[in-house]
Amino acid sequence: MLRAEVAVRLTTMKHEPIRRFVIACRFGAAMLGGLSMTMTTTVFAQSPSPSVAVNNWADLRATLASCWSVPPDTRGSLIAFLFGINKKGELRGAPLVTARRLQGDQDARKRFEEAARDAVNRCFPMTVTPSFGAILGESPIRLRFVNTPPTAAYQINSNITIFAPP
Repeated sequence: MLRAEVAVRLTTMKHEPIRRFVIACRFGAAMLGGLSMTMTTTVFAQSPSPSVAVNNWADLRATLASCWSVPPDTRGSLIAFLFGINKKGELRGAPLVTARRLQGDQDARKRFEEAARDAVNRCFPMTVTPSFGAILGESPIRLRFVNTPPTAAYQINSNITIFAPP
């Protein structure tokens, strides 16, 4: 679509359809432009990286992965959280556990859940750029810590899966 057509279309639409239209256009442009929107990116837990401003979803995934330390004897475990981040990079309330499948003995299961919670607590607040902060302020984050062999994961924007290193 030409810019003029987009401008005409935007002026004739109500707010919610405009938002959906803009999102669809951005997604289409990203897909055509070759931007990284893959759903199979594997993010592994790693050692903490230096504190730099998070500017996009890939940076956020990498930062979260750097905060997680995988406890031993928890192979096969996973835990998922739902939470919000404000535009300053701070948590909005306590993360909600939305799913958990914990393996191992009682102590191992407890260590896995604590390690995941500690990772979230250790990562926040984080430094974010103003433009990405504006996006974060409107996006619920779905974060999974997984101690299984890596598989194709749904890694678009705020859907984040972090695998334990192989």
